[in-house]
Amino acid sequence: MSSFTRRFDSTSSQRYQRAERRSAPALAAYHWNGSIPHQDPIRDISSTGAYLLTHERWEAGEMISLTLQRSGPFERSPEHRISIKARAVRWDEHGVAVSFVLPEGADLRLWQSPLKSAAEQTEPEDILREFKVAHAIAFLSRICPPSAHDITKLLHEELSNYRLEHAIEIALRAEKVLESAADADKMRVSPRIAMRIIENGSWSEDPFILQFWAGLMASSSVVGTPDESSLPYVDLMSQLNSVHVRVLAGAATKAPKIITGPGRISSRPIACNAADLMRIAGSHDLIRIDRDLDHMADLGLIGKREKAAFFSPIADAKIMPTSLGLELYARCNGQRGTHSFYGLASPVTPAIGAEP
Repeated sequence: MSSFTRRFDSTSSQRYQRAERRSAPALAAYHWNGSIPHQDPIRDISSTGAYLLTHERWEAGEMISLTLQRSGPFERSPEHRISIKARAVRWDEHGVAVSFVLPEGADLRLWQSPLKSAAEQTEPEDILREFKVAHAIAFLSRICPPSAHDITKLLHEELSNYRLEHAIEIALRAEKVLESAADADKMRVSPRIAMRIIENGSWSEDPFILQFWAGLMASSSVVGTPDESSLPYVDLMSQLNSVHVRVLAGAATKAPKIITGPGRISSRPIACNAADLMRIAGSHDLIRIDRDLDHMADLGLIGKREKAAFFSPIADAKIMPTSLGLELYARCNGQRGTHSFYGLASPVTPAIGAEP
């Protein structure tokens, strides 16, 4: 099936009194005793709970931390597993029945895709994706309550499988950025910004770009009434490819920063030879890198470069992030203020604007 096939949920308006349970023989649940993970086969699972074949005998009502993944050795990569909370319901001689304790606003929909066979929908990867969709919906609905319905519809019905994976990644990475922030549970983001970040960001599969979008979602979240000051940065990110973001990250990290006025930070240029540029950009195509640098200069992210009459791939290039470029990079790392992000005094957030 094409990854661009749209996910239509013809049963989204139906609600069953008892969630349908199905066998998922390749799916397992890990629970932890101290630092030791124990794998329990899952006899059956539904959108509300599961039955674990386990020697444990948790008391009814006891909370349990579980990690769902494909049967086998414990997955070190979080891409191939998901951690959830569950509550023990009952036990018998074979194992324990548990009910899932999902985040508020989560909308888990197992077995509801009319485009997949029953066997396909019980594959561990398909089940894990639905849990991640539910988790992403819960997070986005929490930081953007007015768009809860639109977000649910977008992730359940409108995005292709290809884009859905990326949208989930943006949401879950943004949640991770925010989890250590003070009053994280009170942070809110503008509906227009939240939808545009998910819609625009989901087109990219580059993990580097997805992290930038996640950071921008986090820096767009504020305690209280959300503003739309991040919209210009959303527009800028929509015009950047993988070379652009890597060059911006490299230049913003290495360039010496200076305070050039009240609430304003600029930088000094850094010199890069061909080998430096290829390493920073993650590309060996110097012609493309040169063109991408011109595009970044046109956007006002780096200063205009002095170029010879003809392009020389061995000539040094001087790259100078502008105030706008530095601010974009800070916001894409979850920070609004460039002064604090770059370790400078007078943490005043500069207004977005073109470099003089």
